[in-house]
Amino acid sequence: MAYRHPHQFPLIPTLLISLLFTTITTTLAKVPPNQTFHFVNQGEFGDRIIEYDAGYRVIRNNVYTFYTFPFRLCFYNTTPDSFVFAMRAGIPNDESLMRWVWDANRNDPVGENATLSFGEDGNFVLADFDGRLVWQTNTANKGVTGIKLLPNGNLVLFDKNGAFVWQSFDHPSDTLMVGMSVRINGRNKLVSRTSDVDGSDGKYSLVLEDNGFNMYINNSGDLLVYGGWGGRSLGSIVTFDAVPENDNATAFELVLTVNQDPPPPAPPSRRRLLQRKVQGGSQINLNKLNYNATYSFLRLGSDGNLRAYTYYDQVSYLKWEESFAFFSSYFIRECALPSKCGKYGLCERGMCVACPSPKGLLGWSDSCAPPQLPPCKGGAKAAQYYKIVGVENFLNPYLDDGEGPVKVGECRDKCSRDCKCLGFIYKEDTFKCLLMPLLGTLIKDVNTTSVGYVKYSK
Repeated sequence: MAYRHPHQFPLIPTLLISLLFTTITTTLAKVPPNQTFHFVNQGEFGDRIIEYDAGYRVIRNNVYTFYTFPFRLCFYNTTPDSFVFAMRAGIPNDESLMRWVWDANRNDPVGENATLSFGEDGNFVLADFDGRLVWQTNTANKGVTGIKLLPNGNLVLFDKNGAFVWQSFDHPSDTLMVGMSVRINGRNKLVSRTSDVDGSDGKYSLVLEDNGFNMYINNSGDLLVYGGWGGRSLGSIVTFDAVPENDNATAFELVLTVNQDPPPPAPPSRRRLLQRKVQGGSQINLNKLNYNATYSFLRLGSDGNLRAYTYYDQVSYLKWEESFAFFSSYFIRECALPSKCGKYGLCERGMCVACPSPKGLLGWSDSCAPPQLPPCKGGAKAAQYYKIVGVENFLNPYLDDGEGPVKVGECRDKCSRDCKCLGFIYKEDTFKCLLMPLLGTLIKDVNTTSVGYVKYSK
């Protein structure tokens, strides 16, 4: 037999073998045909009390109920023929309000006869009635073999080993359920709804950044800080949690668990606004509850306030309780919420007490609004101001009262030249000047030397 050099024999490259193995593995790792489904959004609506006064349809079929106490998947709508695929929490038989805790497509609602499909390729897809793709998990041919709604409210797609390929906990909108996180290298924020009726992205956000967990209001494209836990690093992950305080789990602490990447410096004080100090260590404590708080969620509301709600099924009625509010009598004073008095108003001790005007302080009502200004054409001489003694703007604590020292006339001229400036706060003791791009709720404080000047036209 003639000798042949080893390189003369045909060899299958290692890369090709790897690709063939991956292809075979992927081909085998599919959803069993009897576990797939195609749900059509049609039929009767539920008749129980639901948040936002919405209509809803339960998503279930012969294979899946998508229910695990107290969570269930549904379609809901607040306006006709405009549906959101979402998850609710609460039980109809409670005769108590059921709440929405997660949604997939609030910025792109679907109509009647939209479809929700889970195919053999492992992709979970929402399509409108005309076939238009609205939302998907992007998990086609990634080894998904099943779908499940877990007891903690996490909707997961998993592979043959039980590992999560996709999970709803990675995609919060305005709400964090217990165990749910925001992360810098992922979904790093909560965004409020526009209103109870309009579920699209609103103007408030809570954003995890390198310098903290900050609350912003979007003012015509400019992000203005109005709350949160800023001024120090909280690491790359913040998780909402309910932690039992004893072995019997009869009391719970609502907390934000932070991943401190290195240990942060001591937090700065938020003068006047903070009623309760932010704790160091690996947790920020929100509130203590003397009952089981396992079923809680933290939501950034359409008014900009950050609230927690807790479901406790051991009582006979009112099973949902507001268990935390950032702007409240026990955390941050209520008057610091920009929307507390609607578009405009003077707030004192948590109440809207007056509607400021060039004629003085009038009685406050929902119709109170900032002065209407003519188109900004220029110059200090064109702007007029009326004066309010002893007030601050929500921005004062976060911008260190503004710039200075400057004279009040210089502060006035600077505001007059700025078309976005609606007025200014002047500190008579430190001579600092804070321009106000948004008025909202002005905070009455008899102990301050601040004077507000609001721009108007005669």
